[in-house]
Amino acid sequence: MDVKIKRLLKDLHNTDDDLRTLSAMTLMKLDFPEEETRNEVVSNLIKATQDENISVRFFARKALDKISVAEKLMVNSTEGATIPIADRLISPNFRTRLSAVMDIKTKAQKNEKDVIATYKTKLLEMLETEDHPFVKASLISCLKYFLDKEEASILSKFLSDLDNRVRSNTIEAIEYLKAEEAIPSLFSALSDHDNRIRAGAAKALQSFGEEKVFTELKKMLDSPEEWMKGSAIYALSHIQASEAIKMLMDAARKSSPDTKTKAVIALANYCDSTVYSFLKGMSINADEASKESATKALKLMEEKYGKEPPHTTIVTDDNPETSVSDNNEKAADTPKESSDIASTVTRFFRRGKEEAIGLSNKTAINFALTDLRKEIDEHVLDVGRTVYDLYQGGEIETTDLLSVGNEILRMNYFIQKYSEQQNEKKSSSSEGGFFAQLKSFFSPKTQEQKKSASQTELFSKRRDDLLLKLGRIALKKYQDEEDDFKPKTLESQYLTYQKLAERLEKEQKLLDNSNAEEAQK
Repeated sequence: MDVKIKRLLKDLHNTDDDLRTLSAMTLMKLDFPEEETRNEVVSNLIKATQDENISVRFFARKALDKISVAEKLMVNSTEGATIPIADRLISPNFRTRLSAVMDIKTKAQKNEKDVIATYKTKLLEMLETEDHPFVKASLISCLKYFLDKEEASILSKFLSDLDNRVRSNTIEAIEYLKAEEAIPSLFSALSDHDNRIRAGAAKALQSFGEEKVFTELKKMLDSPEEWMKGSAIYALSHIQASEAIKMLMDAARKSSPDTKTKAVIALANYCDSTVYSFLKGMSINADEASKESATKALKLMEEKYGKEPPHTTIVTDDNPETSVSDNNEKAADTPKESSDIASTVTRFFRRGKEEAIGLSNKTAINFALTDLRKEIDEHVLDVGRTVYDLYQGGEIETTDLLSVGNEILRMNYFIQKYSEQQNEKKSSSSEGGFFAQLKSFFSPKTQEQKKSASQTELFSKRRDDLLLKLGRIALKKYQDEEDDFKPKTLESQYLTYQKLAERLEKEQKLLDNSNAEEAQK
């Protein structure tokens, strides 16, 4: 085995969260042509899918998915077409067994008449003895086409399997079979450490008419992790209920750019008049990115349900904060964005200042340039946050962006570390009764507390600088189409950046002309 891979596998079990995450990310990018090496890497990655850190789990799964696809291609191109399915099912090579199960599943999906009679018993026997998680997960996914609703209990025990993939496929199978007796077990899956399993369980429970899932989905939407929010949005988009629509609309108003886009697009799944009004209002009155997402969602609704706007709604809450049938009228009286409010107020007071003290044309232009540069920096910072979300989702492949993303990940680790230290100090000082707390409140901070606070500020400042750098690199790559870097989520942000850059160029020309006029005088 290559020394580099050995080191990566060692790092995958390091006590440092960032090092484990970086190792899983790197393994996701590599290819493993040698079978022995591949088996060792797969074994370690499967263990990493149980890691306490969500980032490690996420990238470990991504790496496993990539290896799995590569292995399927290898199997299909060699022995898959020549060795009979029955022989492959008992092969000592797990890849060969996996290819056989996948072939049976394909036949079952095509409703080939003899497939159930031929393979059902063999697959059930194999499920009891199979020890490889890949094959076990595929067996469960395949068997849902062979079992009756009353036989679903055969699969229920795998809801507590150690492997995430096995648990996830079991949930999907239970939902497919509509096995009500598994509902209590699905509720326990809502507390699973894996976000995809929690979202899958929520979606399955809702198919049985269970409303309690919304509490759990709300927690997922409030999570700081973007992929956790994405899983919640995915589950909500498959739930035909008033509460699901309201939660998605709320996410479309208040979330980060990437989550907001996902929530808006998810609303296209509903043929609902309230949703239509909400999207229509957003396509006219929201910020540029949201306008584009809402327009796209309306187009998807039209393709799915026809050009005629829907006339009925399942949204039951008459609260204007959630029911938005009059969204167009309300939005016209409401400022679009907090950033718009800030720039409007700045311009208002700047104009008042100019009128009050009679600023020269040159000074007024300088003020405008300063404001515009700040606005551009804020926008680039937002771009950086969007790109970092892509980085967290494993969608970034270029080395320079990955390098900055890794640094931001490190800064987040230190910010969390020193913030926890501050919270621990606050917690300990709050003990000892009312007078002790009162004394602590008026006492000056200890040197250690000051150090934790300053360290948090230092790393927060460094993180913002890195996000700004990430935004600038991404915008340049997007503009130059370098490395085919054209993520859809950046399209509207790039257009806004172009407009701001054009404004800056015009203001700069005005300043240059003013300087030239002064020089001539």
